[in-house]
Amino acid sequence: MTPDKEDHLRGTSILPALLRRYGVLRVTIAVTLFVVVISVGVTSIILYFVDGAVSLTGILISALIPALLAPISSYNNFKLVHRLDLAEEQLRWISHTDDLTKTYNRRFFMERAAQEFGRAKRYGHTFSIAIMDFDNFKDINDGHSHLAGDAALKQVARICLENLRQMDVFARYGGDEFIFLFPETNAIQAGECLERILHSISHLEFHFGGKPIVVRVSVGVASFHESMSDFDEVLREADFALYSAKRRGGMQVVAHHT
Repeated sequence: MTPDKEDHLRGTSILPALLRRYGVLRVTIAVTLFVVVISVGVTSIILYFVDGAVSLTGILISALIPALLAPISSYNNFKLVHRLDLAEEQLRWISHTDDLTKTYNRRFFMERAAQEFGRAKRYGHTFSIAIMDFDNFKDINDGHSHLAGDAALKQVARICLENLRQMDVFARYGGDEFIFLFPETNAIQAGECLERILHSISHLEFHFGGKPIVVRVSVGVASFHESMSDFDEVLREADFALYSAKRRGGMQVVAHHT
């Protein structure tokens, strides 16, 4: 899962959501029609009880006034609300997103991971996390330039996203490290997904400045178990598994076993 507009619709009020979905003009027309119907209905009831009959002139006046006034006030107000909502969404997206890879950033990941830890602890569910680190990032930077290193990060991020479920959370953890959150997933299941990702990375045809670049990564996986007291324990186990993968030569997935 990546930063997406649908994520930011959660928790918003009804009006901004309607404006996003249907646009300012359509919402203005709908509100105007609603106001006209209410005005005509209320006027008809009042005329009936006062005069015992409903006059056509009264109905026309009750429809004409809101039909003229409502669009003028509603359109400008809705347009302002829509602009403010889009600006707020943009700020929220920026605060959750890594600028280079356009994946989630570390802060957002840790917030979601803490929520998942609390849910797993409360209901006895499980989840897994994985840390991915380049084996040869320094070689790419030194041998091809830092721009090539940035391009390699983008390529790896793309491959990871293509192989993840909508419910999974993927983020740039820092530098040349990425981190995964797999809800309702044990280490074996997470490992199967990560092996597919590693297979795709191993076949990555990546050129920069006309020169081929080989990307190598290592991955460490750990799963939540009930004896853990906080998320940092899951993180430490994944980190331990990552360095175990590197000690074994890299370009592989290693799961931590308790």
